[in-house]
Amino acid sequence: MSLVVRDLSKAFEDLQVLRGVDLTFGDSGIYCLMGSSGTGKTTFLRILMGLEKADCGVIEGVEGKRFSAVFQEDRLCEDRTPMENVMMVAERSVTREAAQRELCRILPEESIWRPVYTLSGGMKRRTAVCRALLASFDILLMDEPFTGLDEDTRTQVIRYVRERTQGKLVILSTHMEEDARELGAEVVRLEER
Repeated sequence: MSLVVRDLSKAFEDLQVLRGVDLTFGDSGIYCLMGSSGTGKTTFLRILMGLEKADCGVIEGVEGKRFSAVFQEDRLCEDRTPMENVMMVAERSVTREAAQRELCRILPEESIWRPVYTLSGGMKRRTAVCRALLASFDILLMDEPFTGLDEDTRTQVIRYVRERTQGKLVILSTHMEEDARELGAEVVRLEER
């Protein structure tokens, strides 16, 4: 079933962030939410996840769906290793060996055994992406997931996301047109109202 958003609005006191948003997403595929800062991309994703409540509007097609997310902040357990962070949320069928293989696709192997607080920002970002992809989900929401990655690493992580999300619905926010192109994503524009 498609995910359908109708007449979604949200304000924070006097600041209207979303107004009358109407969007439809297929039951699989990658969609890039684009728009300038302040157009409500993060708020929209937080409403889909149930972390914010819309002032009005209807969202259909999320009933019974499992979400996984990459937030703007990495939200990792800093004193744990990337391996431990991934295994905390990995679906039951993911063994430690499988998690190690997946992490090593986008991180240097020595880094997956070190506490997260010792890693660079880019390594933390890749850990957050891998953790979200190894969780059990129907819908993956990603908020600026490639921020802080150099061009080569970004390309590697985008390829990884494409491979790991076949047949799933992915909605991500980005400012970069090339992210959408490399992901083969459909662009959805959130405009200021």
